[in-house]
Amino acid sequence: MKGIKQNRTQSKNMWLLLLLSGLLIIFSACGMTAEDTLNELDREKSKQNTAHDSEGIVVEVLVESDVNSASDLEVKINARKNPESVYWDTIEVPYKDRFVIPKDTFIPLLSTYVRAKANDSASWVSCSIWYDGELVASHKSRGSGAKAVCEKKFQLGPG
Repeated sequence: MKGIKQNRTQSKNMWLLLLLSGLLIIFSACGMTAEDTLNELDREKSKQNTAHDSEGIVVEVLVESDVNSASDLEVKINARKNPESVYWDTIEVPYKDRFVIPKDTFIPLLSTYVRAKANDSASWVSCSIWYDGELVASHKSRGSGAKAVCEKKFQLGPG
């Protein structure tokens, strides 16, 4: 009788040991190590530090002419969080400016508008708008009193 109880106890202990060993293996395989946790925390800090550049839309505007200056520059960046604008009576060309729009809101960039006039001695003036290195709008105007106007508006749907 004692032998049967002893076998049962040993059998129960063996099953319990197997069950605990299996659970330990499963939990350790699913969990993260301390090194993984530290790497993830470093990655989050890095994201926060570079959010301004990598998590934003890079908007570049370019104004060019056949002379070294243009007039009446107007640049409007219509962003939800941080709209920006630039106004100059006279600029040296080529004029290039860069803006970074954070992507942390729904439809972060609504529109970009650029306008510049050719000087009296110029025969042409042009403007271009680039989003993340891709040309999205451009215009070139010729003749006396030439005015280049570029605009890119956000549009839902085809178009």
